[in-house]
Amino acid sequence: MRTSTVPPTARRRGEASGAPRQARRLQAPSWRDPRLLVGIALVLGSVVVGARTVQAASATSGVWAVSSPVGAGTALSGADLHVVQVSVDAATASAYLPATEPPVAGWVALRGLSAGELLPRAAVVPADDLAERAVSLPLRGALPEGVRTGALADVWVSWPGDAAPAGSAGAGSRPRPEQLAEAVEVVAVQQRSAALAGAAGADVEVLVPQGVLSSVLSALAAEAAVVLVPLPGGSGGGS
Repeated sequence: MRTSTVPPTARRRGEASGAPRQARRLQAPSWRDPRLLVGIALVLGSVVVGARTVQAASATSGVWAVSSPVGAGTALSGADLHVVQVSVDAATASAYLPATEPPVAGWVALRGLSAGELLPRAAVVPADDLAERAVSLPLRGALPEGVRTGALADVWVSWPGDAAPAGSAGAGSRPRPEQLAEAVEVVAVQQRSAALAGAAGADVEVLVPQGVLSSVLSALAAEAAVVLVPLPGGSGGGS
């Protein structure tokens, strides 16, 4: 008869442990397990943050936009503007005029505005606060290169005969060119044809500072020859 021999070492381990060992069983985690509570908190937090992000991204506000191109010095009307819904942060939105603010009668564009452009607060001003006035200057002959919408130019005149005002460069002597304004902005350019106006040239609308407005208007009333000298590097984007 065969008998199994238990090694002495194994027998001693069994005797030392006392009762026979039982296999461990997997137990369902308790709701009081800190790791489970932390995991639930992280999931809920990510859901809340994601929902707020989506809500902020989808939120829009109405702002005024330009319906058609507008030149500098142009008085805006309701026909020039429309409302668009945009999604911008609070800091950016403050730079534009919201649709909750009705257009102010007498708004004047301080610079050229493109069609579809959002209306910046800094680009308009009430007409009463405008430091410049739009004046149309009749130019004779060929239009100087560089005189175009958005360009900057100096305004010079040549007084006819004795028409020069007292104290001007042409007063009491042979008329000489006199600078009346510097670095004025060209708002619009309208070419004239010899067949229609009797002489080739152009009517150029510029923004004249109020300080020299009287001198410019006096030159026009005296039919002084007006010359625009464009500033280097001050050309606009289009004619």
